[in-house]
Amino acid sequence: MAQSYSQRAPFNDWWYWSECLVKRFRTIADIYKENGEMERSQQSAEWAKKLKDNCMVPVMAARKGMKTDEEKAEINRLEEESIVNAADMFRELLANFPFISSAVQDFLYVNWEDCKWEEETEAEEEFDELTGLPISKKKKKKSVEDLRLTELFWGPKARQDEGIRSGEVKDGGLPGILYNLMLAEKTSSNRAPTDYGQVMQSAAAQQYISTNQQKWGQVPGVVMNLKPSGSI
Repeated sequence: MAQSYSQRAPFNDWWYWSECLVKRFRTIADIYKENGEMERSQQSAEWAKKLKDNCMVPVMAARKGMKTDEEKAEINRLEEESIVNAADMFRELLANFPFISSAVQDFLYVNWEDCKWEEETEAEEEFDELTGLPISKKKKKKSVEDLRLTELFWGPKARQDEGIRSGEVKDGGLPGILYNLMLAEKTSSNRAPTDYGQVMQSAAAQQYISTNQQKWGQVPGVVMNLKPSGSI
């Protein structure tokens, strides 16, 4: 079931949905590129970069430290600024999503509704007439291309509100989420914490460590020790 916002969402939620959009736009950029639409591919890649860069401003500030009241106040200010910027981008994307979804469907000769995840149902077991033994059937696996389109339109299997679907708000998915976020932002409510975005800080920290490990691992004589203190 898609997340519904009745109160203004905290920064982590805006960050979470921005990251979802980054993934979808990177896929869209690849599809445009593969179909010779280089200008649109570049525009999609730029959207992904803008969305990611916007949220990383307060994230990077938080990594430097948020112990003092001054540091906490500055990070709160940066988070609010990031939310305003994200809202401006989401507003523009809502106007363009129907065209984007339609264009991708036209390029690939697919219908977004036909790309959905198949429901797992227990089929009745069939038996061989001669041996009486059960007939083993191999499940048809989606190809890499099928999986890419399924995640684009319907999101990952466990989080199907993260796909772009038709691009129309009425059909849910990311457009529905963005509309919901924008609507809640117009209220005078406080920023209420939700289950969404709770993993963002730890994921970002891990990515930061991996990036630096790769960077410094290339320098002769530099070894990064990532083992937590006190561990065996």
